[in-house]
This record gives sequence, structure tokens and C-alpha cells, in this order.
Amino acid sequence: MIPTILTSILYVFLFVTLYLQVFFIITFFEEREGLALAPKKTKLSYYPSTTIIIPCWNEEKTVGATIRSVLNLNYPKNKLNIVVVDDGSTDKTAEVAESFTKNPQITLIKKENGGKDTALNTAIATIKTELIGCLDADSFVDKDALTEIARAFNGDPLLMAATPMLIIHEPKTIIQKMQKTEYHLGAFLKRMLSSSDGLNVTPGPLSIFRKEVFEKIGLYKKAHNVEDMEFALRMQANHMRIRNIHTAHVYTSGPKTLYRLYKQRLRWTYGTMKNTIDYRFMIFKREYGVLGMITLPLSFVGVFIFLYNFGFMLFRIGHTAFDKITQISVVGPSLTLPTFDSFFFNTNVMAILWYVFLFISLAFIWHGVKLAEGRFRPSMSIVYFIVLYMLIAPLWITRTIFNLAFSQSTTWR
Repeated sequence: MIPTILTSILYVFLFVTLYLQVFFIITFFEEREGLALAPKKTKLSYYPSTTIIIPCWNEEKTVGATIRSVLNLNYPKNKLNIVVVDDGSTDKTAEVAESFTKNPQITLIKKENGGKDTALNTAIATIKTELIGCLDADSFVDKDALTEIARAFNGDPLLMAATPMLIIHEPKTIIQKMQKTEYHLGAFLKRMLSSSDGLNVTPGPLSIFRKEVFEKIGLYKKAHNVEDMEFALRMQANHMRIRNIHTAHVYTSGPKTLYRLYKQRLRWTYGTMKNTIDYRFMIFKREYGVLGMITLPLSFVGVFIFLYNFGFMLFRIGHTAFDKITQISVVGPSLTLPTFDSFFFNTNVMAILWYVFLFISLAFIWHGVKLAEGRFRPSMSIVYFIVLYMLIAPLWITRTIFNLAFSQSTTWR
């Protein structure tokens, strides 16, 4: 009886997952022509004045390279300002940033530690430019990224925020290489959601806003340590358009170790679920489109679906192992080697659903890699993602559910 109930629940979850995949497939075919276009290299007829804020806390190892990447942007110097905000660092972050202040484009603000949201708000209060952006101090921009984003603003007067394509910067460890494919997959999904007003986050690495956004809906909030998600949801609640610009590439540093990845993803997952709860009034409301009907419900229920599928997989493995142990205890060990029948193909419904799910997922990864790198190139990063992600993601997902149940918040690091 129990296995039947567990299998029935799994069928429901698999149906939901496949339904979402079909949605992304349909969206892909609608957007395919736009995705195939190469980035335009022509100059803009108009360059909006832009300020990029770089909030820092103990980022002495990377902040210098981050600032240099912004200075190297193909963007008129007289149209680009940089505000570095040292949020009470205890290392040499302020000294590194101060070494750049001879450049008239750069302003350094020092303040007591108060969190990323306060660092951003301190800078925003001083900015007069048309566009305002944020760039994490461990991220590095492609030289044409800001031009591509400005092009999008020029072409759409209703566009209020633009997000770039995020790519893992120089992955070295297996954990980072796994994230490389994860980000490629995420880039594809975000680009699909973008065209349907379904984005629920304006990430720290080079999200750019019109200044009037802050004037109309206010500044950043702490928001469970994921202020970039809360701000995006606040924009969506006010029907402000957010688009993903896949031709604007930004490279971000991924955690090198499993522990650091766990801490980061615990904060992200917990913050996602808490902010989804805070904005639950948009869930299943047609006026909020794909965001309300798909993105937000999936943001909350998705963790339970993922964890259930993982638990069911462990249950089946354990059940099979128990049967094998029982068989050995009754008839003794068998020395017969397993044989492979090339004509055998498991055709039960569950197996076919898994085959379809895997095939579509690989197709999404394929197109994510093409968006990021211009063409598909097979790599061990894909193997690491397929093999490892399902095994380690339950670590932070389980802890997230525990934290929600017992009202335990997360920390930045």
C-alpha cells in the first residue's frame, strides 16, 4: 500500500515537472530566432549615463580586478561612474579601492558594516545618472556587457531593469565546474522566463535599473539576505518590466568547496522560500502572468518536489538492496555475471517519464552552453553536474526546510 501511494505522488510530481519542461520548450521555439542572433557590435546612437555600485565586505582579493573590469568596459568614460562602497571591511578592501580613486570616474564610500542592502542604499542616495547598476565585488564584466544592456534600454522605453547572463569565472575545482553547467542551465531558463515576465530575481552581478525605479518603489531591504530577489518581486508587484539580456556576459566567482557552496545555497534557497511567502498574494493570480502562475509556485513547491524525488530514489535503491540481501541469505551468493541484452529497453511508464525528463534536461543544458559560449562544447562540467548535483542539493534543501519549520534565519557566510 505504502509503495503504491509513494509512486502515485511521484507520478504527480513528474507530471508537474514535465509540464514545466513543455512550457520552456514552447517558449524556446517562440524565442529561437532571437536567441540565434549574434551580439551586435555597432555603436549606440545614445549612451545613457550610468553608475555602477560595487558593494564590498572583505573582498581585498577580488575587488581590484572587479573595478578594472568596469573601467575596461566599451562605454564612454564621461557616461560611466563607479561608486565603491566599503561596508566596514576588516581586511584591506578599502586600501585596494582607494588606490583607484585618482580616477575621476571612481568614488569610494566608507561606512560601518550594515549589510549589502545598506551599502547599496547609501550609494543610491547620492546618484543622479539615468541608469543605476550593482556589481558584486567578486564578479567581472565582459567589455561589451553594459553596451548590450544599454541597447536594450534604448530599444524599450518600458524596460525598468535588465539582468545579464551569468557565467562561472575560471572554474578550477570539481564543485566550481559543476556550477558552470548549473549556471548554463540557469541562463537558458532565465532567458525563457524573461520573455514572459517571469523573472523573480535581479542578481547582484550587473543588474541595471532605471533611476526612477528606486524613486517609485523605494530602496533595497534586508529581505532574508537575498535583497536582489525581494526587489525584483517588488518590481513585479508594481508591474515593472524586467528582462534578461543574454548577450551581456558577466563572470562571477563560484564557491570553491562543498561547505561554501552549501552556505551560499542555503541562504539562497531559504531566502527564496521566505520571499515567496512574503509575496504570496501574487501566486496563481493571472494579472502577474507567468511569475504568478509558474515561477513563484515553483520557487516554493519545487524544493519539496526535488527532495521527494531524491527520497523516492533512495527508497527504491534501499528496497532493491534489501531484496538482494534477502535473496543471498536464502539461496547464497550467486557467481553468475550479469548479462546485457541489446534488445532490452525498459518500457514501463515510470522509466519512459524519466527518459523524457533526462533528454529534455540535456537539451536545455545544450542550449544554455550555446548561449554562454556561442556553440556547444562537451565538457566534464556537464558530467559533474549530472552526477553530483542530485546528491548534494538535498543537503541545503533539507536544512532549508528545517530552518523554515523552526524559524531559523541564515547568514551571509
